[in-house]
Amino acid sequence: MTRTNVFQSNCPMARVTEIIGEGWTLMVLREAFLGTRHFNEFERELGIARNILADRLKKLVEAGLMERAASTTDRRVVEYRLTWSGQALFPVLIGLTQWASEHLCDGQASMRFVEKESGREVAPVGVLSADGRPLKLADIAMVAGPDADPSLGARLAKAAER
Repeated sequence: MTRTNVFQSNCPMARVTEIIGEGWTLMVLREAFLGTRHFNEFERELGIARNILADRLKKLVEAGLMERAASTTDRRVVEYRLTWSGQALFPVLIGLTQWASEHLCDGQASMRFVEKESGREVAPVGVLSADGRPLKLADIAMVAGPDADPSLGARLAKAAER
């Protein structure tokens, strides 16, 4: 698979890494989740070059994860807001942060996720069965979906045999 045809493929992993796999993109999303909405605020909080920030915001808007909208306080000012699709990435950001804290930061964390009402730590993000049981890697198989091409179906079937 080449980068030029990633959106012609029906591989969800290839598509998502094309959108959020670039450097700075997850940091822009983190800022959006923290309530940052203006270009200059993103630039200041991240210490990111203007051209890189403009590119990342443009790609997030094109992908439907963020939208450009006139500010409610000053119609001349543009705000970048998370769409429903962008907000749906929140569990992914929590999971990546929890994983990094444990595996890259020796258990140290500069931020934690807690419930607003109780102040209790959010449970580690994991994969659950349809009936709510925690699943491990050995419990899960990747299988071909209805839209899989024959070569992907064959690769997934071979992997399931292992």
